[in-house]
Amino acid sequence: MDERGYTFLESIFQLIIMTAFIQLFLLFFFWKSPIELHYKDYSSTEWELFAADFQHLLSDVTEIRLLNGGRAIRLKNSRGQIDIEQSGTVVRKRVDETGHVPLVTRVKTVTYAFDGMTVTAHVTMLNDSVKTRGFAVGINPK
Repeated sequence: MDERGYTFLESIFQLIIMTAFIQLFLLFFFWKSPIELHYKDYSSTEWELFAADFQHLLSDVTEIRLLNGGRAIRLKNSRGQIDIEQSGTVVRKRVDETGHVPLVTRVKTVTYAFDGMTVTAHVTMLNDSVKTRGFAVGINPK
């Protein structure tokens, strides 16, 4: 058993290891701050995902109908009949009147307009922000 005690070399080695860990610790917090700012607004990310999914659904349809005075929209394509409608505070997708796939949450009202070439979605969120987007329609008659 070595009884010389704690050596100067051991203290230098531990100081080097501690310095490396402090740098990694600081680097983490410098990285974390901009990421938190970028993803702070979850509703914007959710809206963009809805827009991409909705545009994909509209890319190849055989029929489009507005329901409930423009509060819901019915699409027909190779997958069947797809309804995009509001249920409570959620805009959901239903295929052949079954299922419940949430597309956007925290929604106060939603309305759709169709002019023959584009579908426009007007969504008012629970925080009273309004999101509007136009979507190109790819009608493929049978």
